[in-house]
Amino acid sequence: MVNKYCDILFKHPKSILSIIIIITIGCAFLYSKLPVETSVESLIMEDDPDLLFYNTFKEQFGEDEFLVVGFSEPRIFSPAYLRFIQKLTEQFENIEEVDDVVSLTNVEDIIGSEDDFVVEPLVKEVPDDSHSIETIKHRALTNPLIEGNLVSPDGKAALFVIRTRSHPDDETYDARLISKVKEVLENRPDQFRHINFHLAGWLVTDVNMSGYMNKDLKSLMPLTYALIIGLLVFFLRNGWAVFLSILNVSVCLVCTMAVLYLTGGAVSPMTAILPPLIMALSVSDSVHIFTEFLKKDRSQAPLPQIMRETLRHLWVPCFLTSLTTAVGFASLSISSIPPIRHFGLAAAGGMMIEFCLSMSIIPIGIYFFKNFASLKQPSHLKAGSVQGLVQKLAVLIPRAKVYVCGLSVLLIGLSVWGISKLNVETNLMEYFKKKSEVYQDARFIDQELGGVNTLEVSFEAKERDAFLLPANLKVIEKIAEYLRERPEIGKVTSINDFLKEMNQSFHSEDPAYYDLPDSREMAAQYLLLYGGDELDNFVDTSYQWARLSARITEHSSSRLKVYIEQLKNFIEKNLGESDLQIRVTGKTYLVNKLVKNIVDSQVQSLSVAFLIIFGMLFIVFRSVSIGFISIIPNMLPIIFNLGFMGLAGIPLNTATAIISAVAIGIAVDDTIHFLNQYQNERQIGKSIRQATATAIETKGVPIMTTSLILIGGFGVLVVSSFVPTIQFGLLCSIIMLFAVVSDLAILPAVLLLKSTRV
Repeated sequence: MVNKYCDILFKHPKSILSIIIIITIGCAFLYSKLPVETSVESLIMEDDPDLLFYNTFKEQFGEDEFLVVGFSEPRIFSPAYLRFIQKLTEQFENIEEVDDVVSLTNVEDIIGSEDDFVVEPLVKEVPDDSHSIETIKHRALTNPLIEGNLVSPDGKAALFVIRTRSHPDDETYDARLISKVKEVLENRPDQFRHINFHLAGWLVTDVNMSGYMNKDLKSLMPLTYALIIGLLVFFLRNGWAVFLSILNVSVCLVCTMAVLYLTGGAVSPMTAILPPLIMALSVSDSVHIFTEFLKKDRSQAPLPQIMRETLRHLWVPCFLTSLTTAVGFASLSISSIPPIRHFGLAAAGGMMIEFCLSMSIIPIGIYFFKNFASLKQPSHLKAGSVQGLVQKLAVLIPRAKVYVCGLSVLLIGLSVWGISKLNVETNLMEYFKKKSEVYQDARFIDQELGGVNTLEVSFEAKERDAFLLPANLKVIEKIAEYLRERPEIGKVTSINDFLKEMNQSFHSEDPAYYDLPDSREMAAQYLLLYGGDELDNFVDTSYQWARLSARITEHSSSRLKVYIEQLKNFIEKNLGESDLQIRVTGKTYLVNKLVKNIVDSQVQSLSVAFLIIFGMLFIVFRSVSIGFISIIPNMLPIIFNLGFMGLAGIPLNTATAIISAVAIGIAVDDTIHFLNQYQNERQIGKSIRQATATAIETKGVPIMTTSLILIGGFGVLVVSSFVPTIQFGLLCSIIMLFAVVSDLAILPAVLLLKSTRV
């Protein structure tokens, strides 16, 4: 088969090269069309009932992913600063992408008398006298709809709430809005330059994730290229071999990203690690091919013939390594999380494309370069530092096999203990470094102004005007009171807060009447008198669907999971007999759902990958004992990695959740090369000890070479400014280190335990 394939390659090299070029150009076009997706909704499966309900909820009450602009200033309640806030409010309102702005100056204030009340802005015109200013300050700090929502309890910090328009198909909307808001703030008068403004909210998180991804793509890919080139030059020491390897890597990268597009994927926090990952992995076959090719004497025989012999020797193991790696990635396709699914499909396709390209581009390149003197030389891959280390291992492992196995057992025990400490965590704020602007801004809002993210509770009734009835309003109030007692909740707002404020205002601002109206008729009268717009965000026009919004300062999904379960239990226990349909929703709630999805995805994909890959190995090696032994060096890196994550405090999140499935696909490559060589040696009559030593000496160099290149390629990711990318790069590098130790130390030691011959 290989001979026939090589006959076709060397008979029609120009035609095949032209086809590769045309396909690459087409793939490059698809690559350029890849969309960018950073929203949390993209991490939830498309048909998830909670996501579908949330979308309907947003259609009624508007987005809950508003933008807030916060700042601190002791002189907020002064004429100059109130005018400044008023001016900024107007400028924000004039931004095309803005739907509505609520600030300290234009927020609705309900002012009452003995039998009436009016709704007007807190500050219609900024007064200059201190008495009027104090009145405004007093009304702001005693109004529950303002205090804790738009101004801190001490009156020294305030924020603007910027609500957005619906923009489902506008991918650049969030970035444009934030850019224009920053432009307004940048052009503020000189006397207010000392103020530090803090932008926060889901929009800021999404835009910053997109910005970090674009920054990584621009910086990490050149770094990855530079490192891979440097390592290839060091190990191969042949310019044309390095050139063809890099060409192979580049074409594979373009084709893989095209596959991502064709599978419906996008550039996301998950798939952003795909380019450096594929670049690092696709160099593996090139190294194995050129290591075998360059160690042959090329001064006497035609280069195409030597390449033919090389491919004949490596075709099966290279195919199996690409296939098993692809299976590891493909196992992620069963995930319910779309970006993980797209990542798995694209990476799996990329690995099979890589095999086809390696078996095409490299031999065709050798055909065209067959007369180059630098290639037509005797073997120059002589003993070096790596070869010397490999030879020492071949001597040392047989002597220390018991110690190696014993140490492995100890490491397994330590890893299991570490796994018990492993946390599942999707804290999007922890995706950013603590010194980053986005992290510091969110921290400011959480500490000073009660948080920006919200937990939403929906109340639906079967009949119109249901939320004029005191009984239904009391249901909302029970949940509001429960939430207000929670330390992680900043501010709770619902229709009740408006009605209580109206009731107090209607009774000459008497605080004793800050309570819900005691009749349907009274509630209806208040709502008839109410002339504002803010209430529309908390109840529909038929008073059949109401919303409670609780600002929350907690970002940890594991802790949020507990809080949400406690809230659901409270509702079920205390309000289970209510006729209202009560449902927890909101973007924060959807993020929390990722915890279970991540765990399920990890277990399912790893199980599928394990069964398929090792089922293949049993068939390929045609030996039950070798099949079982092959499991050891591939499971150990996963166990060690999960243990390391637990001990190092690295959580299982949307980036690290795919590590194990990726690891089992990558680690098995070197196992296949090693055991393939081992079985070949056994078939010609060598003892287990001799076959093991020969396998170490023969495959040790390419295994170490590819592993070091992979460690370096993944290691580049640690210079990222995006924490999930750093974690992914670090863990992949550690896995490759564990894998090479498992394949060249633990695997031979286990094989040698079978031996009774010297």
